[in-house]
Amino acid sequence: MGVSELNRNVSLDILKIVLAFMIVGIHAGFLSSLTSAGSYLTVNGVFRIAVPIFLLIGGFYFYAAILKGKASDWLKRVLYLYIFWMLFYSIFWLNLDFSFLGFAKIMIIGYYHLWYLPGMLGAAILVVVLNKLPLGVMIFSICITFIIGVIIQYLGNYHVCKNSDVDRWFNIYWVHRNFIFFAFPFFSIGFLINKYELHAKISLKQSIICSFIGMLLLLFESYLNYIVPSRDGGFDNFGSLLIISPAIFILFMKINYQGRSKELALYSSGVYFIHIFLLRVYKNHTDFDGTVLTIIVFLSSVFVTYFLIRVNRRFKFIL
Repeated sequence: MGVSELNRNVSLDILKIVLAFMIVGIHAGFLSSLTSAGSYLTVNGVFRIAVPIFLLIGGFYFYAAILKGKASDWLKRVLYLYIFWMLFYSIFWLNLDFSFLGFAKIMIIGYYHLWYLPGMLGAAILVVVLNKLPLGVMIFSICITFIIGVIIQYLGNYHVCKNSDVDRWFNIYWVHRNFIFFAFPFFSIGFLINKYELHAKISLKQSIICSFIGMLLLLFESYLNYIVPSRDGGFDNFGSLLIISPAIFILFMKINYQGRSKELALYSSGVYFIHIFLLRVYKNHTDFDGTVLTIIVFLSSVFVTYFLIRVNRRFKFIL
């Protein structure tokens, strides 16, 4: 969901396709039928860079929208995307027994993978407010919200507060994976990278080194969670994501292969939005699982996106 430009960084669009595959892999259980360790280190490890980097990209282009005086257009576009896809997926979340509070909750949080859109909207609004304050305040806000999110994730997954209502709350995914504790830190970092041109000041060598170190830290953190028996549930908020996600984003900004078409970016958006629908179809009507399910859902999503792109030429609120 980037900004259309005459000259695009196609390498960033290629990265987005890879990230979209990772998200499909998370939801389809990549490698789960082959190796438990490999599946955990990808699904609850490497693949978790996907959403943070998408948020970084969103924040990066949001700064460009502000400079052009089009921040409200950017926000409206994300809102329209959210409304359309929530309506599309209403066949799964809407039922006759739905209460008003239940309806309000899912509209605020979002159905399944669509949480990303209200998360990004909330993060953008926070950035608009905090960006007017001294830089130090914004950096502190990024650090404190990120740390709180990681702490809540770990307290919940390891049941530190046993047999209590606090433990129950910490184990609710949207308590730590929301616009404040997850989306805001990464979206803000992307915003600041563009504002202070950090992608131009950091060298290709430095970005490669930071990406390598960040990947090692993420794998180490993931592996520690895998071998500890008291761990329960999956992970979104990894501490090492604060290093690896910006590093990989800057690395692909440095590669900077130029092109004019935004079709790859549209494919990444299409795969992201449609894959849950196809995943549910395959799960209900086939025995595919793990790696095979991941590949089939991804390829099917690419195929369906081909048609979504053509519909989107007329109805701009789809992708």
